[in-house]
Amino acid sequence: MKFPALKKEIHSLLIKRLIGVCVVTMLLVVGTTCYLEFRRLEQTLLNDAAKEASLFIPLFLEQYNNHSGTQKVAAIPEFNDSIAHTSFIDVQLSTPDGSVFFEKSGANAGPIKQRFSDKSSPLQLGDDPNGTWLVADKRIYLMAVLPLRGLQDDDVIGHLQGLYRSSLEDTRAIGFRIFLSCLIGAGAVMLCTILMYPGLIFFHNRLIRSSSDLNLANNFLLKQLGSALAKSDVGVSSHSHRVVIYGIRLAEIHKLSRARIRSFVQGVFLHDIGMLELDSSILLKQGPLDKKELSLMHTHVKNGVAQIKRYRWLRDGLEVVRCHHEKYDGSGYPGGLSHDKIPLEARIFAIVDAFDALTSKRPYRQAVELDRALEILEQDSGSHFDPVLLAPFIEIAPQLYGIVSKLEGKALEREVQGVVKKYLKL
Repeated sequence: MKFPALKKEIHSLLIKRLIGVCVVTMLLVVGTTCYLEFRRLEQTLLNDAAKEASLFIPLFLEQYNNHSGTQKVAAIPEFNDSIAHTSFIDVQLSTPDGSVFFEKSGANAGPIKQRFSDKSSPLQLGDDPNGTWLVADKRIYLMAVLPLRGLQDDDVIGHLQGLYRSSLEDTRAIGFRIFLSCLIGAGAVMLCTILMYPGLIFFHNRLIRSSSDLNLANNFLLKQLGSALAKSDVGVSSHSHRVVIYGIRLAEIHKLSRARIRSFVQGVFLHDIGMLELDSSILLKQGPLDKKELSLMHTHVKNGVAQIKRYRWLRDGLEVVRCHHEKYDGSGYPGGLSHDKIPLEARIFAIVDAFDALTSKRPYRQAVELDRALEILEQDSGSHFDPVLLAPFIEIAPQLYGIVSKLEGKALEREVQGVVKKYLKL
């Protein structure tokens, strides 16, 4: 969260994050529910298939004893009748050593068996049921290997490898059960989220109220610092206030978001904070700077960036601080950025800062007339300034200047407070 932020923006962010957490949790719950239900489904199918496989045990014992298990039985009416009363569409009976004793396949079993062959490796004979399932033709099919145990003891007397098909009614019931389980899980998550929201809003409101005084103090210090920096640089403390007013009006024309306008305001007040590390003899020198002094002056950008990066709540103004001496044609410093590579806030600042510098009286020169100032700005369109931003500013500048130039002291501060109120107030 960038600082400062509006109260409704905090609530909006809370709702977005709460919805995000709710959606992720619902997906996790639904995914876990599906996984557990599918595991349960496999076991349920194996249990149902094992129960029906037990119908073959008496016939298996009788026929296996009569044929000694050495030859495959081609057709036995009793087995065919048993298969008809089960959900198996393919059956293969084998002795404990794996010799096939009997097999019977339905007319439509072939394509399904092929799908199982393509899906997984062959099942292994063992003492425990095992299988794999798939959905086809709106039904659930289970390919399973089921141990057949004796009636008097628990010894494995053979195996049934078969293709088990659930009925349409059972398939629908299974699907409805999985859907209902997922729906209950997702509904529980949503209900918990709804019940949590009022409590979270309550605590957020208390936090916002507690932060309000700190926010006001920070804004006050920010403006005071900006005024002090402006006074040390250009000799007048009102420079930053006028630049803020001009810049916000231009930013509003280009429909910048509240967050970006807050970033611009912070950048205006902090853009020359790096000057604090420069020797006062350079700042107060009346004549032009020599190459060494000019080089030192250019370091104030890097110094300013390093200073505000230490504090999270000041970082919103970082782009203006970093790029306020860049020029649209790439001839500026420190990065030599050009066109859209210069952040929009910094391009706005370049225009309004230059305009106020031209139209304001300085200790070393008189203010330039409004028409002449606009003419100078137009001459640097496309070189120093973004022409797309400059054109609308040229249109609104006379009216803005007519209002702002008459304001001084407390009146100017009140005007600034009114302009920035909706962007900086909690």
